[in-house]
Amino acid sequence: MDRQRMFRKTFTLTDFQLRRLQELSELDMMDMEEHIRKAVDAYIKAQNFELRVPAQKDIVAKIKKRQDDATISRAFWVNGNVDKFEFSALILNAPAKSGMDKGRISKLAIWDPAVKKKTDNLIASCIMNYDRGWDIRPGKLAQPYYDKVRDLLDELIAQPKL
Repeated sequence: MDRQRMFRKTFTLTDFQLRRLQELSELDMMDMEEHIRKAVDAYIKAQNFELRVPAQKDIVAKIKKRQDDATISRAFWVNGNVDKFEFSALILNAPAKSGMDKGRISKLAIWDPAVKKKTDNLIASCIMNYDRGWDIRPGKLAQPYYDKVRDLLDELIAQPKL
């Protein structure tokens, strides 16, 4: 049997949920708390968690497109893929105070294209977003993807012709 853990956090059920639980408990003579535990178990089992943190060496990142920015002199946009994610970055011609680590990367977003397609919302699909400051910092699962893209962009910036 799994070790049970008592949580001190409380939550509130709606009147409808309480009535349905009461009816169900009267029908099968099972405690309402047991129904709640079973519902939580069923919910967790139904989730498709991909919680494996990938090793950076296993991640493939590549640039698909580079395009000059029409509004900022000698700045350019870079678009690419990092495994199942896509990314976009604005690279400035010189380091800037608002750049990432006071460098040349002014904007960087990494997102899940499947989530973006489903929600039609870039920010909702981002696993990290930097727009002259952190909007969404990379979490534990996103960090290796961010590191791989950062390495790729740092290599691009270090090229002498830029």
